[in-house]
Amino acid sequence: MALRVLGGVAVRTCVAAMFVAGFTFHAAAQPGQAPKADQKPDQGAQAQAQAQQQEIQSLVRIADTAMSGQQAPADFPIQFQNDFLKAQGTRVWVPITLTLDPAKLTSSALTLYLRVVPRGMSAPPAPAAAVATTGKDSKDNKDKDKDKDKKKDAKAAAPAPAAPTYPYEDASFMDLKPAAPGQPLRIARGIGVPAGSYDLYIVLHERPAGAPPAAGAAAPAGGKTSVLKQPLDVPNYGSGEFSTSTVILAERVDQLPTPITPDQQSERPYAFGQTEIVVAPDKKFKKSQELIVLLQIYNPMLTPEKKFNLEATYTFYRQDGGTEKRFNSTEPQTFSAETMGAGFDPSGNSSIQAGQGVPLQSFPEGTYRLEIKITDKLSAKVLTQNVNFTVAP
Repeated sequence: MALRVLGGVAVRTCVAAMFVAGFTFHAAAQPGQAPKADQKPDQGAQAQAQAQQQEIQSLVRIADTAMSGQQAPADFPIQFQNDFLKAQGTRVWVPITLTLDPAKLTSSALTLYLRVVPRGMSAPPAPAAAVATTGKDSKDNKDKDKDKDKKKDAKAAAPAPAAPTYPYEDASFMDLKPAAPGQPLRIARGIGVPAGSYDLYIVLHERPAGAPPAAGAAAPAGGKTSVLKQPLDVPNYGSGEFSTSTVILAERVDQLPTPITPDQQSERPYAFGQTEIVVAPDKKFKKSQELIVLLQIYNPMLTPEKKFNLEATYTFYRQDGGTEKRFNSTEPQTFSAETMGAGFDPSGNSSIQAGQGVPLQSFPEGTYRLEIKITDKLSAKVLTQNVNFTVAP
């Protein structure tokens, strides 16, 4: 990608397919589903699977408690960040990043449970408790035994109540690598849901490092546990309205030797095909780094001949002492049928990939706001996105 100097700022145009709208992702397995295997697992594997299932069910109950409005454990803080990207049909891909302070943890082995529910939904009611019988009227009880016996088989054959279903639910076991000195721990996951207003429940529980959950434990045994309830307002990119994804600030974009598998997509939510975006969750960059800005543009106005005409501008403002001054801007980017190539159609599941790479050597240390304006010249509509970042030595 060519580097151009514009008003003192060297800019690398990033309009290649860094990430792809309309990609396919697999739905997460429901917690507790047994993995398929060609061979019957040995007793050790069965015991571990049972222990993991008990661990997950414990976290499910904790999430139920949080949904019902009761106090949930908060033994360590969880910082949350997410992006929104268009996926297939009406679905939206929601990469999330959880940031943890390693000083607040006693183990790097964690169990993560995620649950997405419609906004305001409470936990389903607990099953009705069985009514105990007493010695009184024992004769009547004996007389009823015959009728009970007749119904016994029917009751035994009755199916168990169906588990509640949610727009998204998943659980995983992790052993996090130690963070570099002074750096936090980060967990990345991807969630695929339709547009709508949701509550995301995040439950994290410590396990002894290097050990699976203890068999026979009916509740989280020792270790810290924290719950975070995070509102998610997922945009409707399938409405046909002119819109953009969230703005992603990245440290770099890596090319992978082979595409990731569908099973890896949830754990590597910023990997698309053979490209993986290394995001900067804290939006802090060194002067020696390049600021990589990426976003997608959806649903521009099209002529009957599939013509479109968009312009993207990038303006940097420096914030200092409570004031803000324009620092610099880059040359506008133009997106049209001519610049994007013959046959490109931004309708449906396609999108326009916009972005730039800006070396930060000329940026003084401090806090900045990047204002991105996308103008649809055919409809005269303008979209504005703002994102803050910090430049350090």
